[in-house]
Amino acid sequence: MIFYDGTYRLQQAENLKTAPIRQWAYAWRVRIINLAISRPQVAHLKPYMVFAIQSGGGVFKSNCAESLGKRICRDFDLNVRETLWIERFNQDHGRILVATFSPKGPLGPHPHYAIAWRPVRPNEIEALKVFIPASELARVSHNEFV
Repeated sequence: MIFYDGTYRLQQAENLKTAPIRQWAYAWRVRIINLAISRPQVAHLKPYMVFAIQSGGGVFKSNCAESLGKRICRDFDLNVRETLWIERFNQDHGRILVATFSPKGPLGPHPHYAIAWRPVRPNEIEALKVFIPASELARVSHNEFV
């Protein structure tokens, strides 16, 4: 079941004093899926999936996981260890990758994570197909599953 389908935005620091429409320079379409509700008969190691696609602004130097990952997990009370984070990178010809979060220790009162990327696996794409329109996954080729 998709329990969030919307846009998350990141404010660009240089644009703080400009018109409000320009303040939100980078945006991602984010869907949060609860697999445990959709398939309660299956025990899921990662019952939550986050699927993000950059939808606004130019090419961003980072990605949604690094920029908004902690905020999204906090806002929706998601445990990083129980969440499969998947992003489609438009600037990389629509390549879809999975983020793996490794704790680096606390940074102030909040945990800090190192993020590594790996190609999405076929079973992960199959799980997404139930919730995400085929047109958003169309660019994925099986050559990426290496």
